[in-house]
Amino acid sequence: MRKGSDVIDKVVVTYDTGEKVVRIIDLIFDQKRNQLLGFLVAEKGLFRDAKVIPLEEVQAIGLDAIVVNSKASIVKAHRMPVIKEILHQGIVLRKKRILTTEGLDLGILVDLFFDERSGLVEGYEVSGGVFADAYSGRSFVPAAETLKIGDDVAFVPPQTAQMMEEQVGGIRGAVQATGDRLQDSADTTNRRLQTAVQTVNEQLQSSVESVNRGLQEASQNAGEQLQAATDATSSKLQDLNRDATASLTNNLVDPAEQKVYVIGKHVERDVLTPDGNVLLLQGQEVTLVDAEAADRMGILDELYRATGGSLTANISRNLQAATESFSNGIGSVTHSSTAHLRRSIDSLADMAIEQARGRRVGQTVRADDGLIIAASGQIVTESLLDRAQVYGKKAELLNAVGLTLATAVRSSARDTWLENKVQLRDGASIAQENLNTFWQALKANAEKLQGRSARVIKKQRIEQALGRPVTRVILDPEDNVILNVGELITHRAVSQAEESGVLNILLSSVYTKEPEISDKELRASEYGTAALAHHGSGLK
Repeated sequence: MRKGSDVIDKVVVTYDTGEKVVRIIDLIFDQKRNQLLGFLVAEKGLFRDAKVIPLEEVQAIGLDAIVVNSKASIVKAHRMPVIKEILHQGIVLRKKRILTTEGLDLGILVDLFFDERSGLVEGYEVSGGVFADAYSGRSFVPAAETLKIGDDVAFVPPQTAQMMEEQVGGIRGAVQATGDRLQDSADTTNRRLQTAVQTVNEQLQSSVESVNRGLQEASQNAGEQLQAATDATSSKLQDLNRDATASLTNNLVDPAEQKVYVIGKHVERDVLTPDGNVLLLQGQEVTLVDAEAADRMGILDELYRATGGSLTANISRNLQAATESFSNGIGSVTHSSTAHLRRSIDSLADMAIEQARGRRVGQTVRADDGLIIAASGQIVTESLLDRAQVYGKKAELLNAVGLTLATAVRSSARDTWLENKVQLRDGASIAQENLNTFWQALKANAEKLQGRSARVIKKQRIEQALGRPVTRVILDPEDNVILNVGELITHRAVSQAEESGVLNILLSSVYTKEPEISDKELRASEYGTAALAHHGSGLK
């Protein structure tokens, strides 16, 4: 995205001949399509037509010039009917007041932002209004689909004002809606989040220190001895000049480690650049941008010490021998450690950049070629995050919305913990519901099997009891005798006992021993209904 005022007065250069031909006078804006159509390079005179450059003729918009295809890219306005009509209307955007159709004052328009390829207007810079920044008095108004421009006022839909309100997104917004349910656990949550952030920082520090395991082991094992050795050499270090101090510091502590250490720390004294200017004042917090700047100017070691960095390196009794040993070891791994550091920082930035969503940009963020990634006052959206990702300006965007890398990582850790808590809670609820369903089904099957088993057992007991004598008198609830002692159990007796509720007593009183029966007693005194003699067969 480009800013209109950045383009005005830029020189126009032709690509085919490399000749400087004209300068940009103004922008040609179509309010109906909310689009930039081209640039005015010569105004209409008494005997001459206005000259314009259509946007499609522009090859590139650079820091110092605009490149067009050729001189033929500059055409007379009457050859472009749409542009001719806009110039005839004489619409002036600058200094018009922008109001919503509900009458809310958004400020006075002073500039616009547009996409250099499509020409679509992405927003306007306004002065004053309800969303004006407290320091600059400016704010960013997102471009509406239609902008109705009058003589004194330009109107936008009410939704435009809603898009200008700063909203901190992420899982926190959803969790806050649960109200008091999470309020009771706030203190515990903060403690856990602090522990999580501390763990992340320790892991990052550990991954960088693993560049030289010998250094790490020496630092862990030496303890107080290393600190005492550092204190003993401090007076010697103070006597060395600036170059010697920087060389020694860089030999003792890898510059990559220094850069990671200083980010998020507060300087304990003023840090000056080599030419005497102030880089950071006492008490200021060091950002990634500050660390990169100090590294470029060769004062990273000074910034490291100003933030309380200790020289607890692989110091032995012979400081020179330890320094040479460390220098030889670090020489083989400097490249890989720097790459690892960059990947670690990029990984943290990827995790933290989501915290910028919905926040208001405090200062303009530009790419190296001058392209505007985020305008001052703009609310960070998904497309803006993508743009910062493409141009590698995630850290700058975080700084622009007032977030340090450490703060953003802490917020990301909080969001991750809350999101996991919600997921775990939902997962536990689903698991409990599935468990209840499974238990009910299991219980029903068990009851069904139990009932079936009871019927089978009952049938078997009846079958085993039929035809056998009882060992006691079987009485019904009215004390009527169903069977007397020694009488045989019949189907009728079983039915009467079941109707009277004493079937279990009957089946528990069956005589199960094998009786001793003589041959004479084997012949019963009566015939059975199915006996052959009963049917007159003559057999006896």
